[in-house]
Amino acid sequence: MSYINKNGNIVISARMTDKGREKLSIGQLNFNTFKLGDSEVDYSTLGLTYDVTLENVLRAKAWQPKAKTWLLPTVNSINGSVGIPPLTPLEVGSIIDSPEVGFFGSGSTINTTDGYTLNEATINVSDLDGTTLVSITTGSTTTSYEPTVGDVMMVKYSNPDLTTPQVQHEVDLTTPVPYLFYKIQATTGSLSGNTLQITTDRNLPNFSSYVGVNACDVIFYPNNSSSEDFTTGIYSNGTVWNMNNVWSNNMAGIQPGYEAFGTYGSESYVGTKEFFGYTSNLTGSCETNKAISILHYSNTEDCDRQSELMYGQRLYVELDLAQTPVLKMPTLMWHRSSGSTIGQTFSGTGTEKYVQQYGVDTDIRYFDLADEQGYNVGRIFPDQHLFTIDDDELVAGMSYKSNRNWTLPKLNLGLKTSNDGLVNNTHDLHVTYLFNNTSSGFTAGLHSQYQTCLRIDEVVDVNGNSCGDGQTKDVEVTFPLAQLPFMKVSGGTGWYTDEFIVLVQRVTVGTMPTSGNWYAIDFTPSVDNHIVGEKLDPSNLESTTFVITKSLYDTAITNGDKYDIHDYINIPTTAEINTLQFGDERFFFGNVCSSGITNKYRTKFNFTIPPAEWNTTNNPTWVNSGQNPHISEVIIQDTDGNVVAVGKETLPIEKTTNTTIIIEIAFDM
Repeated sequence: MSYINKNGNIVISARMTDKGREKLSIGQLNFNTFKLGDSEVDYSTLGLTYDVTLENVLRAKAWQPKAKTWLLPTVNSINGSVGIPPLTPLEVGSIIDSPEVGFFGSGSTINTTDGYTLNEATINVSDLDGTTLVSITTGSTTTSYEPTVGDVMMVKYSNPDLTTPQVQHEVDLTTPVPYLFYKIQATTGSLSGNTLQITTDRNLPNFSSYVGVNACDVIFYPNNSSSEDFTTGIYSNGTVWNMNNVWSNNMAGIQPGYEAFGTYGSESYVGTKEFFGYTSNLTGSCETNKAISILHYSNTEDCDRQSELMYGQRLYVELDLAQTPVLKMPTLMWHRSSGSTIGQTFSGTGTEKYVQQYGVDTDIRYFDLADEQGYNVGRIFPDQHLFTIDDDELVAGMSYKSNRNWTLPKLNLGLKTSNDGLVNNTHDLHVTYLFNNTSSGFTAGLHSQYQTCLRIDEVVDVNGNSCGDGQTKDVEVTFPLAQLPFMKVSGGTGWYTDEFIVLVQRVTVGTMPTSGNWYAIDFTPSVDNHIVGEKLDPSNLESTTFVITKSLYDTAITNGDKYDIHDYINIPTTAEINTLQFGDERFFFGNVCSSGITNKYRTKFNFTIPPAEWNTTNNPTWVNSGQNPHISEVIIQDTDGNVVAVGKETLPIEKTTNTTIIIEIAFDM
């Protein structure tokens, strides 16, 4: 369309010209003067009675000529150019209502279509014998795909104590059970022939004595370590968010011969960990941040698949309006929840903050990410379209390799004066713990990633006095109340354990613990009202005060009771490059719900045309026409006189000596 449609209202058809965009591309665009043009007005041909406003006006074009004729601000003006008033930047935001993205549909149904999974099946509970080998049955096969080496197998566990079968490919919100991931190491037979047997990267539970019909739901996902799933495979179309758990320190118990954090997986994201202030910006010698989880929306980008098409230029966070991105983790057993239902939702909280460098704010902004009780677990970085999880235990609960989808509380440490105590002013003591199963049933999960550090000089009594009085101290350990909500002794839901082991390392004050020098002290016999060999009752753990003495620590050293994580979870040696490892995670097993926002910066011109000015024109048809001047265009020029922008009126505007005309032109950049 070359002419402007007339709709009865006077509006401006405006655009940046090619010359304007050329100047913008080299950083030389400026707005200096404007002219009011009447190049497309013929005042005299149709006579005095003709309504000039009926004349058609051409649309503004990219290659716009200078004004052929123009109005003059005064009778003595020559070229009609007038300086442009100062401009004020105007930011205009557009909200994008993005769909919820992830593995779960309404009602926490696990999506098992081809775009999310490779195939689905079942495992009979009685076929779980505590080894790495298990038979797979075809009860829920959804595609013709045959699982292969390298694929990831997620098992939703049933167990002998559950009295009713579970619903397959659905999270039973009121029936919390383990949801664990394994990497396939070998296969024999086929799923289609009901003869498939799979070897996993670590031992499965032992329910071999069970004679009932309960079965576990099994879903197969793509290889998560040989390639980035967001550039190849079924997730390259952006159906899910990506997850990389990034380590920059070894966790406790990594002994020589086993893979260290530099080869855990996702190590190529260590620069991102530093960028967001998690490595060099730590304060205090007792503080560590071994790992963070980075959740990002990455996929193969083409014209139809771009993150900015889904989420705009940034994630929309406006906490005053209760607008915040949300992470949903339906299969998480979060230790800070009530324990009545499985799953937890995390959302933005607080005020806008900035990553610091050397104690000074950078311009990398974020908002805190908190659980449903307001406890901070990470950050939302809206400008980078990503989330970070920096709560050590939440990272563990999200990890495929941790062998648990539940989190553990942080121990409380206190001091007890002793003539031959464990610590004094020259020591730091680092403490964490492990729950183990010595009888048949579920295998052990990863030790707690909350590593508590005690320094005597930083402990104060009720009067605010430092406890660093020069005396040696033993260390008291207690559990916080009501933070083991999913730990059960019966019923078949949640998780259970029959052994409580404290992991301890004493170091010189100001130095950090080393991965291979943690010592394990079995405190199971010390639990109040507990019979060794039976499942631990969380209420008994919470009522007991455990004391770490110098004698216990020295005995552990003498006996060589160094903590070796491989004794509890099969982790790869340096030669086992195909075994599932911490950091091998590639997809986030949850949903992300977030709107996006796209900002445009509007250049807005307001031209006020007073009654006493702009009442003449150099248009040759105007002389002796008897008509008032009419405005059909506004030409905007730079300092070199180039036309860099133009506005064309739908109807020529009559200029009279008794009215003020205000012309507004806006360009969105």
